[in-house]
Amino acid sequence: MTAAWNEYMKRLSFLFFMILACTVFASEAMAGKKVAVYAEGEISKATKSIVCSSVLSRLSGNKDYKAYERNSAFVDALDKEQDYQTSGDIPEKEIRTVAQRMGVDYVIVVNTVISGDDQCHMSARMIDLVTGEIIKTVNLKREYTGTDVISSMANNLAYRLINNSSK
Repeated sequence: MTAAWNEYMKRLSFLFFMILACTVFASEAMAGKKVAVYAEGEISKATKSIVCSSVLSRLSGNKDYKAYERNSAFVDALDKEQDYQTSGDIPEKEIRTVAQRMGVDYVIVVNTVISGDDQCHMSARMIDLVTGEIIKTVNLKREYTGTDVISSMANNLAYRLINNSSK
């Protein structure tokens, strides 16, 4: 009876670990796309923070996306991406390595410019960091009257980027 009991316990333990493994993998698969946000453009550091916060706020309410707070390593990597595009010195593989190390699948890059005629131009693109493919882009232009316009535009850009029915 002891041998039968041991065999039963082995099978029960195996079944338990299989269920646990399936649960972990299923929850990981359902977690959504891991996204970080990076703001750039001819705006102040405070305004870039408003842009990032607005986009992250919109992402955090969507079950298909998991927002990741940007940190200095990620920002540095994205700065190198910009340098790579203009000078060709930094390999794209390095950007992907940093993103993978952080667990990020996608990045939303938001470029904001306030022109001399008080127009705010904001464009965003969602980039797959594994392939480098631009998944979707969105552009907006509004009269600039203050930071409320920036926040509203960033929120609208994020909504349009992550909404499947939006073009």
